[in-house]
Amino acid sequence: MLCKRNLSLLIAAFFFMTGCSVLSKAVIEEAEPNVLFGDLQRNTERYTGKSVLFGGTVVSVGNDSSGSWVEVLQRPLGFRMEPQLDDQTEGRFILLSDQIVDEQIFIRGRKITAVGRVERKESRPLDQTTYEYPVLSIREYHLWPVGRRDSSPNVFFSIGIFKSF
Repeated sequence: MLCKRNLSLLIAAFFFMTGCSVLSKAVIEEAEPNVLFGDLQRNTERYTGKSVLFGGTVVSVGNDSSGSWVEVLQRPLGFRMEPQLDDQTEGRFILLSDQIVDEQIFIRGRKITAVGRVERKESRPLDQTTYEYPVLSIREYHLWPVGRRDSSPNVFFSIGIFKSF
């Protein structure tokens, strides 16, 4: 798992240096490098006030008078910092926004990549238990197009003659 995380960081660094990033250069530069999600979850207070970069899939959204929250199931980042849709996750986190977000846009299962400032750890009910969520204030985010199945580039090679009927 650590090797896969290092590979993801290497890929992200490559596209950052070549200018192919879904987030702004300034926001990526302010994010703490090499923060593992499991470490953030176990030691949230250690990162309070620092910016971190994570991604995943939207689980739920809520709005109130102060803004919105988005619950995210963390996923490893792949090509261009896009969350990978596989069975790997280290947990969940909450993104806070001072603006209202529309639950028809932030739909369940949609991929999101975000840089957020670590605010605190918050206990919330999850099924029949209580879960400790790292809470991040959104600095910048990218919602990935709906319907993309994976984060790998599509490359096709073909030799032959094509005929349609």
